[in-house]
Amino acid sequence: MIRKAAGLIISISLQMIVCALVVIFLYDAGVKGFAFGESIFSNAAVSSPGNGRDMIVIIEKGASDLDVAKLLESKGLIEDYKVFLVQTVLYKATLYPGTYTLNTSMTPEEMLDILMQESKTEEEK
Repeated sequence: MIRKAAGLIISISLQMIVCALVVIFLYDAGVKGFAFGESIFSNAAVSSPGNGRDMIVIIEKGASDLDVAKLLESKGLIEDYKVFLVQTVLYKATLYPGTYTLNTSMTPEEMLDILMQESKTEEEK
């Protein structure tokens, strides 16, 4: 009888622990998901207007959207390349190769607008 009661208590305790872990996981996933979604749609610049700095970005022919996003993050123009990558998909952006001047006070949407225009080479200017 005591063994049966102890087994039942252990079983219920394990079920409660599993349920608590699932709740913690879901809460954490929800918080992180909300933060990611908010950053996609907030369209915030890295620097405030007037405090930005110009950066020259060269997009090579054949560079993927992922390559461009990682390049912009490495230059400090965006905070998270994954967010920018999702934004390129949402805006249905086609990024063209070329040389561009971007500023850290630009929003990702403004950068996409510039990168979606074909850059003229020095010979064409």
